[in-house]
Amino acid sequence: MDPMLNNVKPRTLRRAYMAGLGFICLGIVLNCFLKLSAGPLQDWDEARHGVSAYEMLQSGNFLLNTYGGMPDYWNAKPPLSFWSIALGYRLFGANPLGLRFFSALFACSMFFLTLMFCYKKMAVRAAVFSGLVFLSLNVFFQRHHARTADPDALFLLLNTAGLLSVLAWPKRYGAYAVAAFLAGLAFLSKSFHAAPMALLVLVFFLMDFPFSKQTLKQGMLCLLLALAPVALWAIARLQVDGSLFFEHMVFDDLLTRATQTIEGHQGGPFYYVEFVALKSYRFWILPLLLAAAAVFALRRYTALPAAPLPLETTPPAVDTPMLCKLVLAVTLPLLLYSLSASKLFWYSYPTFPFLSLLLGLFLDRTCTLMETKNKRLAKTFFFCVLGTGLMGEAYTLMRIYRDSAQTNPLHVAMHKLGQKPENHHAALFVDEGDWRPADFLAAKLYGGFLLMEGGAPACASALALKKNFLLSRNEKYTRCTNTNS
Repeated sequence: MDPMLNNVKPRTLRRAYMAGLGFICLGIVLNCFLKLSAGPLQDWDEARHGVSAYEMLQSGNFLLNTYGGMPDYWNAKPPLSFWSIALGYRLFGANPLGLRFFSALFACSMFFLTLMFCYKKMAVRAAVFSGLVFLSLNVFFQRHHARTADPDALFLLLNTAGLLSVLAWPKRYGAYAVAAFLAGLAFLSKSFHAAPMALLVLVFFLMDFPFSKQTLKQGMLCLLLALAPVALWAIARLQVDGSLFFEHMVFDDLLTRATQTIEGHQGGPFYYVEFVALKSYRFWILPLLLAAAAVFALRRYTALPAAPLPLETTPPAVDTPMLCKLVLAVTLPLLLYSLSASKLFWYSYPTFPFLSLLLGLFLDRTCTLMETKNKRLAKTFFFCVLGTGLMGEAYTLMRIYRDSAQTNPLHVAMHKLGQKPENHHAALFVDEGDWRPADFLAAKLYGGFLLMEGGAPACASALALKKNFLLSRNEKYTRCTNTNS
Protein backbone atom coordinates (compact mmCIF):
# COMPACT_ATOMS: atom_id res chain seq x y z
CA MET A 1 0.00 0.00 0.00
CA ASP A 2 1.46 3.32 -1.09
CA PRO A 3 0.50 6.92 -0.37
CA MET A 4 -0.83 8.75 -3.39
CA LEU A 5 -1.53 12.14 -1.91
CA ASN A 6 1.23 14.21 -0.34
CA ASN A 7 -1.03 15.55 2.39
CA VAL A 8 -2.56 12.21 3.39
CA LYS A 9 -0.89 10.19 6.13
CA PRO A 10 -0.14 6.54 5.29
CA ARG A 11 -2.29 5.31 8.19
CA THR A 12 -5.26 7.39 7.01
CA LEU A 13 -4.81 6.13 3.47
CA ARG A 14 -4.65 2.56 4.69
CA ARG A 15 -7.91 3.03 6.57
CA ALA A 16 -9.46 4.42 3.40
CA TYR A 17 -8.36 1.34 1.47
CA MET A 18 -9.75 -0.90 4.22
CA ALA A 19 -13.08 0.93 4.03
CA GLY A 20 -13.05 0.50 0.25
CA LEU A 21 -12.38 -3.20 0.68
CA GLY A 22 -15.34 -3.40 3.05
CA PHE A 23 -17.62 -1.77 0.48
CA ILE A 24 -16.35 -4.21 -2.15
CA CYS A 25 -17.29 -7.12 0.14
CA LEU A 26 -20.77 -5.62 0.53
CA GLY A 27 -20.97 -5.38 -3.26
CA ILE A 28 -20.06 -9.06 -3.57
CA VAL A 29 -22.80 -10.00 -1.09
CA LEU A 30 -25.24 -7.84 -3.04
CA ASN A 31 -24.27 -9.46 -6.34
CA CYS A 32 -24.72 -12.94 -4.88
CA PHE A 33 -27.95 -12.52 -2.89
CA LEU A 34 -29.89 -9.64 -4.46
CA LYS A 35 -33.19 -11.02 -5.85
CA LEU A 36 -31.70 -14.50 -5.61
CA SER A 37 -35.08 -16.22 -5.67
CA ALA A 38 -36.33 -14.16 -8.64
CA GLY A 39 -35.77 -15.01 -12.26
CA PRO A 40 -36.71 -18.21 -14.07
CA LEU A 41 -35.38 -21.61 -13.10
CA GLN A 42 -32.58 -22.65 -15.43
CA ASP A 43 -32.62 -25.68 -17.67
CA TRP A 44 -30.29 -28.62 -17.38
CA ASP A 45 -27.76 -28.45 -14.55
CA GLU A 46 -29.73 -26.29 -12.10
CA ALA A 47 -32.97 -28.07 -12.93
CA ARG A 48 -31.59 -31.58 -12.75
CA HIS A 49 -29.66 -30.93 -9.53
CA GLY A 50 -32.72 -29.31 -8.00
CA VAL A 51 -34.96 -32.25 -8.92
CA SER A 52 -32.45 -34.83 -7.68
CA ALA A 53 -32.01 -33.01 -4.34
CA TYR A 54 -35.80 -32.77 -3.95
CA GLU A 55 -36.21 -36.49 -4.63
CA MET A 56 -33.41 -37.30 -2.19
CA LEU A 57 -35.43 -35.60 0.55
CA GLN A 58 -38.59 -37.40 -0.52
CA SER A 59 -36.99 -40.84 -0.65
CA GLY A 60 -34.52 -40.47 2.20
CA ASN A 61 -31.81 -42.04 0.02
CA PHE A 62 -28.90 -39.60 -0.02
CA LEU A 63 -26.53 -41.87 -1.95
CA LEU A 64 -28.59 -42.34 -5.10
CA ASN A 65 -29.40 -39.28 -7.20
CA THR A 66 -32.61 -39.83 -9.18
CA TYR A 67 -34.50 -37.88 -11.83
CA GLY A 68 -38.21 -38.55 -12.16
CA GLY A 69 -37.86 -41.34 -9.62
CA MET A 70 -35.32 -43.24 -11.70
CA PRO A 71 -31.52 -43.43 -11.14
CA ASP A 72 -29.89 -40.56 -13.01
CA TYR A 73 -26.92 -41.76 -15.01
CA TRP A 74 -26.92 -38.73 -17.34
CA ASN A 75 -25.85 -36.46 -14.47
CA ALA A 76 -23.25 -38.86 -13.11
CA LYS A 77 -21.88 -36.70 -10.31
CA PRO A 78 -21.05 -37.58 -6.69
CA PRO A 79 -23.61 -36.36 -4.13
CA LEU A 80 -21.98 -33.43 -2.28
CA SER A 81 -23.63 -30.70 -4.36
CA PHE A 82 -27.01 -32.44 -4.14
CA TRP A 83 -26.70 -32.51 -0.35
CA SER A 84 -26.12 -28.75 -0.16
CA ILE A 85 -29.29 -28.10 -2.20
CA ALA A 86 -31.25 -30.55 -0.05
CA LEU A 87 -30.03 -28.70 3.05
CA GLY A 88 -31.23 -25.45 1.49
CA TYR A 89 -34.66 -27.00 0.99
CA ARG A 90 -34.69 -28.06 4.64
CA LEU A 91 -33.79 -24.60 5.89
CA PHE A 92 -35.83 -22.39 3.55
CA GLY A 93 -38.39 -24.71 2.00
CA ALA A 94 -38.69 -26.20 -1.45
CA ASN A 95 -38.50 -22.92 -3.33
CA PRO A 96 -35.97 -20.98 -5.44
CA LEU A 97 -34.33 -19.45 -2.35
CA GLY A 98 -33.70 -22.86 -0.81
CA LEU A 99 -32.52 -24.09 -4.19
CA ARG A 100 -29.88 -21.37 -4.66
CA PHE A 101 -28.98 -20.19 -1.16
CA PHE A 102 -25.87 -22.29 -0.64
CA SER A 103 -24.51 -21.52 -4.10
CA ALA A 104 -24.57 -17.83 -3.18
CA LEU A 105 -23.04 -18.55 0.24
CA PHE A 106 -20.26 -20.71 -1.21
CA ALA A 107 -19.48 -18.07 -3.84
CA CYS A 108 -19.28 -15.31 -1.22
CA SER A 109 -16.97 -17.44 0.87
CA MET A 110 -14.70 -18.07 -2.11
CA PHE A 111 -14.50 -14.35 -2.93
CA PHE A 112 -13.77 -13.42 0.69
CA LEU A 113 -11.04 -16.06 1.06
CA THR A 114 -9.35 -14.81 -2.09
CA LEU A 115 -9.45 -11.17 -0.98
CA MET A 116 -8.20 -12.09 2.50
CA PHE A 117 -5.26 -13.93 0.93
CA CYS A 118 -4.50 -10.91 -1.25
CA TYR A 119 -4.69 -8.56 1.74
CA LYS A 120 -2.44 -10.72 3.91
CA LYS A 121 0.13 -11.81 1.33
CA MET A 122 0.22 -8.93 -1.15
CA ALA A 123 -1.16 -5.53 -0.17
CA VAL A 124 -4.42 -3.93 0.86
CA ARG A 125 -4.58 -1.90 -2.35
CA ALA A 126 -3.94 -5.02 -4.40
CA ALA A 127 -6.90 -6.58 -2.58
CA VAL A 128 -9.02 -3.54 -3.44
CA PHE A 129 -8.06 -3.80 -7.11
CA SER A 130 -8.71 -7.56 -7.16
CA GLY A 131 -12.09 -6.93 -5.54
CA LEU A 132 -12.96 -4.37 -8.22
CA VAL A 133 -12.08 -6.97 -10.84
CA PHE A 134 -14.39 -9.46 -9.12
CA LEU A 135 -17.29 -7.00 -9.11
CA SER A 136 -17.10 -6.63 -12.89
CA LEU A 137 -17.37 -10.38 -13.64
CA ASN A 138 -21.11 -10.42 -14.23
CA VAL A 139 -21.02 -13.81 -16.00
CA PHE A 140 -19.19 -15.28 -13.01
CA PHE A 141 -22.02 -14.21 -10.73
CA GLN A 142 -24.97 -15.04 -12.96
CA ARG A 143 -24.15 -18.04 -15.11
CA HIS A 144 -23.50 -21.42 -13.56
CA HIS A 145 -22.04 -20.12 -10.30
CA ALA A 146 -23.21 -17.82 -7.50
CA ARG A 147 -26.84 -17.29 -8.52
CA THR A 148 -27.75 -20.74 -9.82
CA ALA A 149 -28.00 -24.13 -8.13
CA ASP A 150 -25.12 -25.69 -10.02
CA PRO A 151 -22.28 -27.66 -8.40
CA ASP A 152 -19.72 -25.06 -9.50
CA ALA A 153 -19.99 -22.73 -6.48
CA LEU A 154 -19.18 -25.48 -3.98
CA PHE A 155 -16.50 -26.91 -6.26
CA LEU A 156 -14.84 -23.52 -6.73
CA LEU A 157 -14.84 -22.84 -2.99
CA LEU A 158 -13.07 -26.15 -2.31
CA ASN A 159 -10.70 -25.72 -5.25
CA THR A 160 -9.76 -22.15 -4.32
CA ALA A 161 -9.45 -22.83 -0.58
CA GLY A 162 -7.18 -25.79 -1.19
CA LEU A 163 -4.83 -23.97 -3.55
CA LEU A 164 -4.77 -20.82 -1.43
CA SER A 165 -3.76 -22.87 1.62
CA VAL A 166 -0.56 -24.08 -0.04
CA LEU A 167 0.09 -20.61 -1.49
CA ALA A 168 -0.35 -18.95 1.90
CA TRP A 169 1.79 -21.50 3.79
CA PRO A 170 4.39 -22.87 1.37
CA LYS A 171 6.78 -25.60 2.44
CA ARG A 172 4.39 -26.77 5.16
CA TYR A 173 3.16 -30.33 5.08
CA GLY A 174 0.06 -29.40 7.05
CA ALA A 175 -1.09 -27.00 4.33
CA TYR A 176 -0.73 -29.74 1.73
CA ALA A 177 -2.67 -32.15 3.92
CA VAL A 178 -5.53 -29.64 4.04
CA ALA A 179 -5.34 -29.09 0.27
CA ALA A 180 -5.36 -32.84 -0.40
CA PHE A 181 -8.43 -33.40 1.75
CA LEU A 182 -10.21 -30.49 0.05
CA ALA A 183 -9.30 -31.99 -3.33
CA GLY A 184 -11.08 -35.17 -2.27
CA LEU A 185 -14.16 -33.16 -1.33
CA ALA A 186 -13.91 -31.28 -4.63
CA PHE A 187 -14.10 -34.63 -6.41
CA LEU A 188 -17.23 -35.44 -4.44
CA SER A 189 -18.80 -32.20 -5.65
CA LYS A 190 -17.92 -32.30 -9.37
CA SER A 191 -16.18 -35.58 -10.12
CA PHE A 192 -13.15 -35.48 -12.44
CA HIS A 193 -13.24 -31.70 -12.68
CA ALA A 194 -11.05 -31.90 -9.57
CA ALA A 195 -8.20 -33.37 -11.66
CA PRO A 196 -6.56 -29.99 -12.47
CA MET A 197 -6.65 -29.07 -8.78
CA ALA A 198 -5.01 -32.36 -7.80
CA LEU A 199 -2.36 -31.86 -10.48
CA LEU A 200 -1.66 -28.31 -9.29
CA VAL A 201 -1.28 -29.47 -5.68
CA LEU A 202 1.18 -32.13 -6.87
CA VAL A 203 3.19 -29.62 -8.92
CA PHE A 204 3.32 -27.15 -6.02
CA PHE A 205 4.39 -29.96 -3.69
CA LEU A 206 7.28 -30.87 -5.98
CA MET A 207 8.26 -27.20 -6.22
CA ASP A 208 8.32 -26.79 -2.42
CA PHE A 209 10.01 -29.99 -1.26
CA PRO A 210 13.14 -31.76 -2.53
CA PHE A 211 12.81 -35.49 -2.94
CA SER A 212 13.51 -37.44 0.24
CA LYS A 213 12.07 -40.24 2.34
CA GLN A 214 10.26 -37.67 4.48
CA THR A 215 8.80 -35.99 1.39
CA LEU A 216 7.65 -39.34 0.01
CA LYS A 217 6.06 -40.23 3.35
CA GLN A 218 4.21 -36.91 3.58
CA GLY A 219 3.16 -37.17 -0.06
CA MET A 220 1.63 -40.59 0.56
CA LEU A 221 -0.19 -39.22 3.60
CA CYS A 222 -1.64 -36.42 1.46
CA LEU A 223 -2.73 -38.97 -1.12
CA LEU A 224 -4.51 -40.99 1.55
CA LEU A 225 -6.27 -37.86 2.84
CA ALA A 226 -7.47 -37.08 -0.68
CA LEU A 227 -8.68 -40.61 -1.35
CA ALA A 228 -10.32 -41.25 2.04
CA PRO A 229 -13.60 -39.35 1.51
CA VAL A 230 -13.82 -40.57 -2.09
CA ALA A 231 -13.27 -44.19 -1.04
CA LEU A 232 -15.88 -44.01 1.71
CA TRP A 233 -18.47 -42.66 -0.71
CA ALA A 234 -17.51 -45.15 -3.44
CA ILE A 235 -17.88 -48.13 -1.10
CA ALA A 236 -21.30 -46.89 0.02
CA ARG A 237 -22.43 -46.19 -3.56
CA LEU A 238 -21.35 -49.64 -4.75
CA GLN A 239 -23.89 -51.11 -2.34
CA VAL A 240 -26.69 -49.23 -4.10
CA ASP A 241 -26.34 -50.15 -7.78
CA GLY A 242 -22.99 -51.83 -8.17
CA SER A 243 -20.52 -50.48 -10.68
CA LEU A 244 -23.11 -49.08 -13.12
CA PHE A 245 -22.89 -45.50 -11.85
CA PHE A 246 -19.07 -45.54 -11.96
CA GLU A 247 -19.09 -46.88 -15.52
CA HIS A 248 -21.21 -43.91 -16.61
CA MET A 249 -19.06 -41.51 -14.59
CA VAL A 250 -15.83 -42.71 -16.23
CA PHE A 251 -16.90 -43.58 -19.77
CA ASP A 252 -19.66 -41.02 -20.40
CA ASP A 253 -18.89 -38.09 -18.14
CA LEU A 254 -15.10 -38.22 -18.54
CA LEU A 255 -13.86 -40.11 -21.60
CA THR A 256 -16.71 -39.30 -23.98
CA ARG A 257 -16.63 -35.59 -23.11
CA ALA A 258 -12.85 -35.53 -23.46
CA THR A 259 -12.72 -37.26 -26.84
CA GLN A 260 -16.02 -36.30 -28.51
CA THR A 261 -18.09 -33.17 -28.98
CA ILE A 262 -21.38 -33.96 -27.26
CA GLU A 263 -24.60 -31.96 -27.03
CA GLY A 264 -23.16 -29.31 -29.34
CA HIS A 265 -20.56 -28.13 -26.80
CA GLN A 266 -17.77 -27.38 -29.21
CA GLY A 267 -15.11 -24.72 -29.56
CA GLY A 268 -11.72 -24.05 -31.09
CA PRO A 269 -8.32 -24.36 -29.39
CA PHE A 270 -8.57 -20.80 -28.05
CA TYR A 271 -12.18 -21.09 -26.86
CA TYR A 272 -11.36 -20.52 -23.19
CA VAL A 273 -8.80 -17.79 -23.83
CA GLU A 274 -11.38 -15.89 -25.87
CA PHE A 275 -14.07 -16.36 -23.24
CA VAL A 276 -11.83 -15.23 -20.39
CA ALA A 277 -10.11 -12.31 -22.11
CA LEU A 278 -12.78 -10.97 -24.46
CA LYS A 279 -15.98 -11.70 -22.53
CA SER A 280 -15.36 -12.14 -18.82
CA TYR A 281 -12.54 -9.61 -18.33
CA ARG A 282 -13.37 -7.27 -21.21
CA PHE A 283 -13.76 -4.25 -18.91
CA TRP A 284 -10.08 -4.55 -17.97
CA ILE A 285 -8.52 -4.70 -21.42
CA LEU A 286 -8.01 -0.91 -21.68
CA PRO A 287 -6.70 -0.38 -18.10
CA LEU A 288 -4.26 -3.26 -18.56
CA LEU A 289 -3.02 -1.90 -21.88
CA LEU A 290 -2.55 1.53 -20.31
CA ALA A 291 -0.74 -0.03 -17.34
CA ALA A 292 1.58 -2.04 -19.60
CA ALA A 293 2.36 1.04 -21.71
CA ALA A 294 2.99 3.14 -18.60
CA VAL A 295 5.34 0.56 -17.08
CA PHE A 296 7.28 0.29 -20.34
CA ALA A 297 7.55 4.05 -20.75
CA LEU A 298 8.45 4.81 -17.15
CA ARG A 299 11.16 2.16 -17.02
CA ARG A 300 12.62 2.94 -20.42
CA TYR A 301 12.31 6.68 -20.94
CA THR A 302 11.99 8.33 -17.53
CA ALA A 303 15.29 9.88 -16.55
CA LEU A 304 14.17 11.07 -13.13
CA PRO A 305 15.39 8.94 -10.24
CA ALA A 306 12.72 7.03 -8.39
CA ALA A 307 11.45 8.82 -5.32
CA PRO A 308 11.82 6.56 -2.29
CA LEU A 309 8.64 5.54 -0.53
CA PRO A 310 8.28 5.64 3.25
CA LEU A 311 9.28 2.33 4.78
CA GLU A 312 5.92 1.78 6.42
CA THR A 313 4.09 2.17 3.10
CA THR A 314 6.34 0.09 0.88
CA PRO A 315 4.31 -2.86 -0.48
CA PRO A 316 5.48 -6.28 0.67
CA ALA A 317 7.44 -8.24 -1.87
CA VAL A 318 5.75 -11.17 -3.59
CA ASP A 319 8.27 -13.93 -4.06
CA THR A 320 8.89 -15.48 -7.46
CA PRO A 321 7.71 -19.00 -6.52
CA MET A 322 4.30 -17.61 -5.50
CA LEU A 323 4.00 -15.73 -8.78
CA CYS A 324 4.91 -18.87 -10.70
CA LYS A 325 2.28 -20.84 -8.80
CA LEU A 326 -0.39 -18.21 -9.47
CA VAL A 327 0.44 -18.28 -13.17
CA LEU A 328 0.24 -22.08 -13.15
CA ALA A 329 -3.13 -21.93 -11.36
CA VAL A 330 -4.41 -19.91 -14.33
CA THR A 331 -2.73 -21.58 -17.27
CA LEU A 332 -2.74 -25.27 -16.34
CA PRO A 333 -6.56 -25.70 -16.03
CA LEU A 334 -7.12 -23.71 -19.22
CA LEU A 335 -4.62 -25.89 -21.06
CA LEU A 336 -6.14 -29.16 -19.82
CA TYR A 337 -9.71 -28.13 -20.63
CA SER A 338 -8.64 -26.82 -24.03
CA LEU A 339 -7.49 -30.34 -24.89
CA SER A 340 -11.01 -31.67 -24.31
CA ALA A 341 -13.29 -32.04 -27.34
CA SER A 342 -16.39 -30.85 -25.45
CA LYS A 343 -16.10 -27.28 -24.18
CA LEU A 344 -18.29 -25.30 -21.79
CA PHE A 345 -17.42 -21.78 -20.71
CA TRP A 346 -17.80 -22.43 -16.99
CA TYR A 347 -14.97 -24.96 -17.10
CA SER A 348 -12.67 -21.91 -17.06
CA TYR A 349 -14.10 -20.64 -13.74
CA PRO A 350 -11.43 -22.24 -11.49
CA THR A 351 -8.89 -19.85 -13.00
CA PHE A 352 -10.87 -16.68 -12.19
CA PRO A 353 -9.81 -16.20 -8.52
CA PHE A 354 -6.12 -16.52 -9.39
CA LEU A 355 -6.31 -14.43 -12.53
CA SER A 356 -8.08 -11.70 -10.53
CA LEU A 357 -5.29 -11.87 -7.94
CA LEU A 358 -2.65 -11.47 -10.63
CA LEU A 359 -4.49 -8.53 -12.21
CA GLY A 360 -4.94 -6.83 -8.84
CA LEU A 361 -1.26 -7.30 -8.05
CA PHE A 362 -0.16 -5.98 -11.45
CA LEU A 363 -2.39 -2.91 -11.19
CA ASP A 364 -1.14 -2.24 -7.65
CA ARG A 365 2.53 -2.52 -8.59
CA THR A 366 1.94 -0.33 -11.64
CA CYS A 367 0.41 2.31 -9.38
CA THR A 368 3.41 2.00 -7.05
CA LEU A 369 5.85 2.52 -9.92
CA MET A 370 3.93 5.58 -11.07
CA GLU A 371 4.07 7.06 -7.58
CA THR A 372 7.85 6.91 -7.60
CA LYS A 373 7.97 8.73 -10.96
CA ASN A 374 4.87 10.88 -11.38
CA LYS A 375 2.30 11.19 -8.60
CA ARG A 376 -0.25 12.94 -10.80
CA LEU A 377 -0.12 10.06 -13.25
CA ALA A 378 -0.54 7.62 -10.35
CA LYS A 379 -3.68 9.42 -9.16
CA THR A 380 -5.14 9.41 -12.66
CA PHE A 381 -4.43 5.70 -13.05
CA PHE A 382 -5.91 4.89 -9.65
CA PHE A 383 -9.19 6.60 -10.50
CA CYS A 384 -9.20 4.89 -13.90
CA VAL A 385 -9.04 1.49 -12.14
CA LEU A 386 -11.69 2.58 -9.63
CA GLY A 387 -13.98 3.82 -12.40
CA THR A 388 -13.57 0.61 -14.37
CA GLY A 389 -14.52 -1.50 -11.34
CA LEU A 390 -17.55 0.66 -10.53
CA MET A 391 -18.67 0.57 -14.15
CA GLY A 392 -18.39 -3.22 -14.10
CA GLU A 393 -20.39 -3.40 -10.88
CA ALA A 394 -23.11 -1.17 -12.34
CA TYR A 395 -23.30 -3.46 -15.36
CA THR A 396 -23.48 -6.53 -13.12
CA LEU A 397 -26.36 -5.04 -11.11
CA MET A 398 -28.16 -4.01 -14.29
CA ARG A 399 -27.94 -7.58 -15.58
CA ILE A 400 -29.14 -8.97 -12.27
CA TYR A 401 -32.20 -6.69 -12.28
CA ARG A 402 -32.88 -7.44 -15.93
CA ASP A 403 -32.64 -11.20 -15.53
CA SER A 404 -34.63 -11.26 -12.27
CA ALA A 405 -37.50 -9.45 -14.02
CA GLN A 406 -37.84 -12.25 -16.56
CA THR A 407 -40.46 -14.90 -15.94
CA ASN A 408 -41.41 -18.26 -17.34
CA PRO A 409 -45.19 -18.22 -18.00
CA LEU A 410 -45.54 -21.92 -17.27
CA HIS A 411 -43.80 -21.55 -13.92
CA VAL A 412 -45.93 -18.55 -12.99
CA ALA A 413 -49.01 -20.62 -13.70
CA MET A 414 -47.70 -23.52 -11.62
CA HIS A 415 -46.96 -21.15 -8.75
CA LYS A 416 -50.52 -19.77 -8.86
CA LEU A 417 -51.98 -23.27 -8.95
CA GLY A 418 -49.79 -24.35 -6.05
CA GLN A 419 -51.06 -21.53 -3.83
CA LYS A 420 -54.26 -23.54 -3.43
CA PRO A 421 -53.51 -26.77 -1.55
CA GLU A 422 -56.37 -28.58 -3.26
CA ASN A 423 -54.49 -28.25 -6.56
CA HIS A 424 -51.37 -29.99 -5.30
CA HIS A 425 -50.35 -33.16 -7.13
CA ALA A 426 -52.61 -32.32 -10.08
CA ALA A 427 -51.79 -33.52 -13.59
CA LEU A 428 -50.55 -30.78 -15.89
CA PHE A 429 -50.51 -30.68 -19.67
CA VAL A 430 -48.90 -28.14 -21.98
CA ASP A 431 -50.67 -27.16 -25.19
CA GLU A 432 -47.54 -26.92 -27.34
CA GLY A 433 -44.04 -28.34 -27.20
CA ASP A 434 -42.39 -30.64 -24.69
CA TRP A 435 -41.66 -30.17 -21.03
CA ARG A 436 -38.19 -28.81 -20.27
CA PRO A 437 -36.01 -29.88 -17.30
CA ALA A 438 -36.77 -26.56 -15.57
CA ASP A 439 -40.50 -27.33 -15.91
CA PHE A 440 -40.04 -30.58 -13.99
CA LEU A 441 -38.24 -28.69 -11.22
CA ALA A 442 -40.96 -26.02 -11.07
CA ALA A 443 -43.59 -28.76 -10.84
CA LYS A 444 -41.78 -30.25 -7.84
CA LEU A 445 -41.28 -26.94 -6.03
CA TYR A 446 -44.67 -25.32 -6.60
CA GLY A 447 -47.09 -28.15 -5.91
CA GLY A 448 -45.73 -31.61 -6.50
CA PHE A 449 -47.45 -31.61 -9.87
CA LEU A 450 -47.40 -34.52 -12.30
CA LEU A 451 -46.33 -33.43 -15.79
CA MET A 452 -48.13 -35.32 -18.53
CA GLU A 453 -47.37 -35.68 -22.23
CA GLY A 454 -49.84 -35.43 -25.09
CA GLY A 455 -50.81 -31.77 -24.92
CA ALA A 456 -54.38 -30.47 -25.24
CA PRO A 457 -55.88 -33.66 -26.77
CA ALA A 458 -54.56 -35.78 -23.92
CA CYS A 459 -55.83 -33.24 -21.39
CA ALA A 460 -59.33 -33.24 -22.89
CA SER A 461 -59.49 -37.03 -22.80
CA ALA A 462 -58.06 -37.43 -19.30
CA LEU A 463 -61.49 -37.94 -17.74
CA ALA A 464 -60.21 -40.46 -15.21
CA LEU A 465 -58.10 -37.82 -13.50
CA LYS A 466 -59.77 -35.85 -10.74
CA LYS A 467 -57.58 -32.78 -11.27
CA ASN A 468 -55.96 -31.85 -14.54
CA PHE A 469 -54.99 -28.49 -15.99
CA LEU A 470 -53.87 -27.26 -19.38
CA LEU A 471 -51.08 -24.69 -19.44
CA SER A 472 -50.31 -22.53 -22.47
CA ARG A 473 -46.90 -21.14 -23.31
CA ASN A 474 -48.05 -19.31 -26.44
CA GLU A 475 -50.09 -16.50 -24.90
CA LYS A 476 -48.61 -13.48 -23.18
CA TYR A 477 -50.31 -14.44 -19.97
CA THR A 478 -50.42 -18.15 -19.28
CA ARG A 479 -53.90 -19.45 -18.79
CA CYS A 480 -54.72 -22.53 -16.72
CA THR A 481 -57.86 -24.40 -17.79
CA ASN A 482 -59.41 -27.01 -15.56
CA THR A 483 -60.80 -29.35 -18.18
CA ASN A 484 -63.01 -31.16 -15.63
CA SER A 485 -64.89 -28.00 -14.70
